[in-house]
Amino acid sequence: MTNTHAIDIRNLTLVYNGREVLRDLSLFLEKGRFLGIVGPNGGGKTSLLKVILGLARPSYGSVHIFGTAPSQLVRSGKIFGYLPQRNEGEQNFPLRAIDVVMMGLYGRIGLFRWPGKKDLMEARKCLEMMGISDLEKAPFETLSGGQQQRVSIARALAGSPAILVLDEPSTGIDSVGQEDFYHLLKGLQKRLGLTVVMVSHDVGSVTSYVDEIACLNKSLHFHGNPLGVFDEDVLAKLYGKSVDLLMHSGGGVCDKCERLRR
Repeated sequence: MTNTHAIDIRNLTLVYNGREVLRDLSLFLEKGRFLGIVGPNGGGKTSLLKVILGLARPSYGSVHIFGTAPSQLVRSGKIFGYLPQRNEGEQNFPLRAIDVVMMGLYGRIGLFRWPGKKDLMEARKCLEMMGISDLEKAPFETLSGGQQQRVSIARALAGSPAILVLDEPSTGIDSVGQEDFYHLLKGLQKRLGLTVVMVSHDVGSVTSYVDEIACLNKSLHFHGNPLGVFDEDVLAKLYGKSVDLLMHSGGGVCDKCERLRR
């Protein structure tokens, strides 16, 4: 097995509760690349992330991360920084922003050990990278949706991961905030040399920031240049034949009305 790919997926099939969730999927991603994953709800996007993270085992096929099976990496906590879909419980953390970021260091310092000065400095560095140093002592639950997401990414970065995995990270952020958010992620990718894998519903915006895109609806229907997602055949396989894209004056697709069925 070669380790030239950050992610190496071959003929992956995933069956969950007797239902085929992913079918015969092969995908290769080089280190330092930014991959966007798009597709309809129920198309298997989150399931694919779980397989990559080692949280779900393939029914058939193989998955390797830098040449190693994810199940062997998940115990170390050193390869992945993971930001799952937002939920109400996360938004109501009874903690300060700095405390939330420190949670990302528990894999290194241990759950029952008190963080030291170096750990605090590392957490502050992550807040600084996200441009929110001034929110260090702010209660997490009082922050805006965009600010909470920045804190959560700072938490994911605290363990110095090689791969940052994001599941619908712009949910709950307004359109202007989304553009700033994607721009920030792109900067982190370049600055830290991160490999980034991001699931998104915002087809029109992500194409401007990712290096390549994967179009998923149980099977992989396209992987390559981001503009390939706008091919009529690809769109039909993802969302059905009766699909329109509403293009706005800036050339982008509105995240709220990007797909209409006739």
